[in-house]
Amino acid sequence: MGMLRCFVSEFAVQMPREPVPEMVKAFTEVLQRIFAQTAIIPFRFPTVVESEAVLKRFVESRSAEYGSALHRLRDKVQMDVRITAKPDGPDGSTQSGRNYLQRKRARHQEAQSVQEEFRRISHSVAGEWNQRDTASGVRGFALVDRTSLPIFLEKIARVRTPAGISTRVTGPWPPSEFVEIVHE
Repeated sequence: MGMLRCFVSEFAVQMPREPVPEMVKAFTEVLQRIFAQTAIIPFRFPTVVESEAVLKRFVESRSAEYGSALHRLRDKVQMDVRITAKPDGPDGSTQSGRNYLQRKRARHQEAQSVQEEFRRISHSVAGEWNQRDTASGVRGFALVDRTSLPIFLEKIARVRTPAGISTRVTGPWPPSEFVEIVHE
């Protein structure tokens, strides 16, 4: 596979229907140990392939894309910022559908505003941001130089969140949200 390396595990038994938490934890720990030493592009858990030959063909067919992404992201980490709008007021059983949707939209806009504040305050150290809407708010992904991580954390600690909004910052993670490789 040229300069690319794949780390795999042999899995001889039937995969359970739902990933076992211990398996997910072990997978994450292995990724973090490798990521502490070099840039990686992790596959999602659980990714199962028929054989080593199939994996090799898959990676070789995308080696230029993977190589380019690894080069671009070699000194970067991803920080995840989850912004959750807590439901307010009645549980919805006594309000009209229109009122429910208006309140939900208002909470989502508030979460968006907090996300924008995270972006604004960290713009000097977070090179890129990606964002996904979730059922309860927004999930943001910041691409940060490894060496700038302490400054990033210091800056985002200054963000004030309004009542009814909770935030959770995790990472550093491999910057998988910033890899654009077409998987067939």
